Amino acid sequence: MLVFGIDIPLIEVVFALAMISFVILVEIMIVVVLLMKNLNKAKELGETLNKLAQVLLSVKKEEIKEIERLKR
Repeated sequence: MLVFGIDIPLIEVVFALAMISFVILVEIMIVVVLLMKNLNKAKELGETLNKLAQVLLSVKKEEIKEIERLKR
C-alpha cells in the first residue's frame, strides 16, 4: 500500500488503526465511568437536600403551631 509515495505493508496500517481505536475506546470507558460516579454523587446530594428541605418545613410548621398556641 502506497502512503505519500512510501510502500507500507497493509497489516501495519491495520495494526496502527486498531491500536488508535483501542486507545480511544479505553479513554471513552474511563470518561463514562467518571461521569457515572459524578451522577451518583449528584443524585445523593439532591436526595439529601430534599430531606433537609422537608425537615425545615416541618420545623416551620411546628413553630407556627407553637406561635398560634401562645397567642390564645
